[in-house]
Amino acid sequence: MIEVSIPSMEREVDESGKSKKLFRVDVLFNGRKHYVLRRNSEFQTLHRKLRKIIQTPDFPSKRNQHLRTKPLEQRRQELEDYIQVRRS
Repeated sequence: MIEVSIPSMEREVDESGKSKKLFRVDVLFNGRKHYVLRRNSEFQTLHRKLRKIIQTPDFPSKRNQHLRTKPLEQRRQELEDYIQVRRS
């Protein structure tokens, strides 16, 4: 069995001084826990590739209808919900 979650977010500053928002993706597989850090754009790229071969849920919007962007915690929770939909 595989368990996948997005428990947190991190900020990283690249060489040019630009701040990036990264989501921590935890994967529990065969009793071993692994994690990777991924940007929102990487989730979108994966979604586009997956929808060509399987039916996928709608990808959560990065924008809020009343705000320019969604608060990061709300975004993290929506991505968490998105990855859990296929497991149900």
